[in-house]
Amino acid sequence: MMNRTLITFALACVPATALAGDKAQVHIQKAMEAHKAGNFEEARAQLEAAYAFDPKPELLFALGQVNVKLDRCKDAIDYYERFLATNPSAQATSDTKQAIATCQTKLAAAAPPPAPVPGPVASDSPYLPPSAENKRSPWYEDKIGDVLVVSGIAAGAAGLAFYLSARSDLDEAESAVDLKTYEDRVDSAHAKRTFSVVLVGSGAILIGAGIARYVLRDGGGGKERGVAVVPTSGGGLVTFSGGF
Repeated sequence: MMNRTLITFALACVPATALAGDKAQVHIQKAMEAHKAGNFEEARAQLEAAYAFDPKPELLFALGQVNVKLDRCKDAIDYYERFLATNPSAQATSDTKQAIATCQTKLAAAAPPPAPVPGPVASDSPYLPPSAENKRSPWYEDKIGDVLVVSGIAAGAAGLAFYLSARSDLDEAESAVDLKTYEDRVDSAHAKRTFSVVLVGSGAILIGAGIARYVLRDGGGGKERGVAVVPTSGGGLVTFSGGF
C-alpha cells in the first residue's frame, strides 16, 4: 500500500489560497464529505467540478484515488499519468507510480484467461487419408472386368452367327438334290452348331466372370485377386484367386 492513499490527504495538499474562487472550494469540501461517507461516485463528480473551476494538479491525483475506490483502474491510471505530466515532487512521483503499478496488477488479475486453442476432435473412427492402396476407381473402369465382359459378348455374338449358319445349312440339306450334298450340308450344320454351343457357353461364362469382377472387386482387404477362364471340352471353367 502506498503511504498517501486517502483522498483527504490529496486534497489537503491543495492550499486554500491556490483555489480559484469560492466555487472550487465548495466542490472540494463536498467531495471530502462524500468520500468520508463512502459515496465515491458523488466525490468523483464534485472533484471534476472543482477541477473545472481550478485545474490544479493535486485534483488529478485525487481523481485517480477516487476512481480506484470505484474499481475504475483504467480511469485512475489516466488521471495518475496526467498528474505525473505536471512534474510533481519526487515523493509524489514515487507514490503515483506505485499507485499505477497497483492498478495495473488489479487489471491483470481481472483479465479473463486466454481462450484455449482448440485441439483435434476425437473420433471413434479415426480418419485415414486415402492412399494409393485403398483409393479405388469406379467399377466400370476395371480393365479386367471390361475385357471379360467384352470378350463374352463377342463370343456370344460369334456363337449366334454360327448357329444361324447351321440352320441355313440344314435348310439347304433339306432341299439337296443328291445324297452327297445332303450329307455335306448336314455335317457342316452339326459342326457349326457345336461351335455355336461352345462359343455361346464361353461367352456366358466370360460375361459372368466380368460381372463377378465388378461386384467383388472392392472386397478382400486389399489382397491380390484374379479371375481366369480355362477352356474345357464343354465350354470353359472360371477360376477365382485371392480375396474378393
